[in-house]
Amino acid sequence: MKLKYFLVVLLSICLVLAGCSNDNGNEKEKASSDQKEKTLHVAAAASLTDVTKDLEAEFKKKHSNVDVTFNYGGSGALRQQIEKGAPVDVFMSANTKDVQALKDKKKADHIYDYAKNQLVLIGEKDTDLKSVKDLQDGQKLAIGEVKSVPAGKYAESYLKDNGLYDGVKDNLVFAKDVRQVLNYVEKGNAQLGFVYKTDLYKNKTANDKVKEIETVKLNKPIIYEAGTTSDSKEAKAWIEFLKSKEAKKILKDYQFEA
Repeated sequence: MKLKYFLVVLLSICLVLAGCSNDNGNEKEKASSDQKEKTLHVAAAASLTDVTKDLEAEFKKKHSNVDVTFNYGGSGALRQQIEKGAPVDVFMSANTKDVQALKDKKKADHIYDYAKNQLVLIGEKDTDLKSVKDLQDGQKLAIGEVKSVPAGKYAESYLKDNGLYDGVKDNLVFAKDVRQVLNYVEKGNAQLGFVYKTDLYKNKTANDKVKEIETVKLNKPIIYEAGTTSDSKEAKAWIEFLKSKEAKKILKDYQFEA
């Protein structure tokens, strides 16, 4: 009888130890999974090329196991890539239209307006031109592709709303994004161009290769919107990070309104 009791007690102890061992194993496995490096794919408007480097560095202070990769381009082109199944976790657009288009197709969630920008007319460093109306035959006005670059659409709307479009349509040269517009003017391939205010700063330093002629007055503000495009936990964390005071400070440092 005593032997039977002893065996029952021994078996119970073994089961308890086995359970503890299994729990410890699960905890170690969970900890290992949490520490494993993960990748966050962010599709970002070309005008975010500089600021996202600092945003990434700040984000990684609390998410050191996340490797953030960026794909830059015109917001419309990036949206089309996402619609076709590109592996993207977060879309940071230079407008609201493209994020909303994805949301309508149930391809974007956790939408957040994270910044505002301004459109400016720029010219060559030593230009005497003061308006698009001063352009001569053979001179070029660079803008982003209207269908895929929000800055290009903003520029076109401004020109049409102010009765300037017909007078400059023969001078227009189109670029794949605002960075290419800036490059055209810097190199003299275009005498004037429309870019974002933030594009006149690189590494927080004002660009001395071009001349800012005027800030364009638009009928509606330029709002930058972001959203998750996957169910990734890291994607949601990035959107929450954009709401933080640290992220807003970085955006302001790069001349964005946040």
